[in-house]
Amino acid sequence: MRTPLFLVSGWSRGRSALESMAVLLADVFDVHVLSAEEVIAPGTLASMLPTDRPCVLAGWSLGGMLALEAAPNLADGSMMCLIGSTARFVAGDETPHGVPMAEVRSMSISFRRKPEETLANFDVQAALPHDPIARDTPLGDDQDDCRKLADGLKYLRDADLRETAGRVRVPTLILHGEDDRVISVDAADDLSRRLETSHVRRMEAVGHDLPVRHPEWIVSNLIDYWKNDVARTDAG
Repeated sequence: MRTPLFLVSGWSRGRSALESMAVLLADVFDVHVLSAEEVIAPGTLASMLPTDRPCVLAGWSLGGMLALEAAPNLADGSMMCLIGSTARFVAGDETPHGVPMAEVRSMSISFRRKPEETLANFDVQAALPHDPIARDTPLGDDQDDCRKLADGLKYLRDADLRETAGRVRVPTLILHGEDDRVISVDAADDLSRRLETSHVRRMEAVGHDLPVRHPEWIVSNLIDYWKNDVARTDAG
């Protein structure tokens, strides 16, 4: 029986953004792809995770924060992978690498007024230093979808998972683009300091859209960490 792997997308990107990764990971794991908006409600992701067997929990950006929030419930022998993520999105005294609160609020206001324009601007920022890769599923007129995306922005504004990170006991692989303009690469080092067992791997000349631009690199590193570092930890 294959180990289940839960893969959670970033804000507004949906399941399709991680489809290339899911196909590659399916050679090793029983893959379940989720959008961040599907599991944004408190406790939703944790309720999906097996309690009687190991699993892999991976998340990108907002999805990584949701994974981190659920990680203290992971069974022994599990693993987490955080991709371009952080324990605290908003800047503060202990998180100077975060996004200024004023910018997060401004984005929330902009999204309510001009959602499609806001998403387009976000895609440009996420793709830097490259041009953005077109979305497979552009935002439609569904008001429920817009509400869920607004909930995601609120989560990014309010969530503080620094204390939660200290309660995670499973090995964690942290993957980050060196040129990430949405969540600074400094957040990767901050996460690593807070987690009990972690390893940071960075990719040069890539930004926040790492999973859609270089899915093979992520999959290769995740599988390597699972088969080597996690297996060695279990054996010890």
